[in-house]
Amino acid sequence: MKISETDILLKAAFTKRLVLFGDPETDCFRIFNSSGDGIDGLTLDWYNGYILVQYYRSGVQWGIDHIVARTVSCAGLLPQPVKGILVKNRMPVHDPEGKEKWKSLTAHGTYPEGGTVVRQNGILMAADLVNGQNTGIFLDMRDIRTELAGFYKREKPVSILNLFCYTGAFSVHALRNGVERAINVDLSKSVLKRATENYKLNGLAVDQRDFVYGDSWDRVKIFAKKNMHFDFVVFDPPTFSRNKGKNFSVRQNYTAFLELIGQIVPRGFVFTSINASSLSKTEYLAFHPRSWELVMFANESTDFIHRGDPYLKAGLWKI
Repeated sequence: MKISETDILLKAAFTKRLVLFGDPETDCFRIFNSSGDGIDGLTLDWYNGYILVQYYRSGVQWGIDHIVARTVSCAGLLPQPVKGILVKNRMPVHDPEGKEKWKSLTAHGTYPEGGTVVRQNGILMAADLVNGQNTGIFLDMRDIRTELAGFYKREKPVSILNLFCYTGAFSVHALRNGVERAINVDLSKSVLKRATENYKLNGLAVDQRDFVYGDSWDRVKIFAKKNMHFDFVVFDPPTFSRNKGKNFSVRQNYTAFLELIGQIVPRGFVFTSINASSLSKTEYLAFHPRSWELVMFANESTDFIHRGDPYLKAGLWKI
């Protein structure tokens, strides 16, 4: 790719996202979205003053110094100062001990010691821009959370179950919008700890009974056996996971999981999502029981400009 073309594409992407800086409820979003903005394998995200540059292809890696230099230049277009620019290599690397895998390096400005706190849809979330594959908050869910805020106000669910809860963003958002109780389930103690920290950031009481360590499938079976019911269930699983001898695959396990969830939501709502470009909207819809009514369908947030079909398919279903 010609250098001049890179310059044009980056400047165009920054210009398109300027409107997002005017939202007082959100200070984290995507600035450059891979092929959707013209460079496959490159993403740039804004996190409350920090820009995280991530590359997924060797072709981008070869030009990363120039991309960083042009990012510094384009930052002058923004209405807010840039604290630092971080670069993360997201290509497969050989790192048996995991010490350097998914680790960001500072390319410009300051280093976010101890992480940084961002705001999305009015809630505060701790984001780790340095370590790990993900930062702790999924930026592509912003518009969906806006839709769910209206749902919470209309339907007034009392209790939610957040499966594969990760750092608890769905729960924090629900509790801040009137839901009385959220139970979080995940097979990672470290992300459950981060979820409790996000509760505290938002002034929410932390009851350890609401943070359940374990396999989501097993826990739903236990809840069903105990005849426990919920008004709302969040089901946002990984496309594929393998953890402690337990495998989950969307194609193999999604429908059976939804049928099990139906046992604990006799009358209520289920939010489901699939994050995979290889699965179509038609396939996503077909995973759900025919008796469920789709009341909302959405894709990733508008800053995730894409070519071809959206990768995120999400829906709110009434049972």
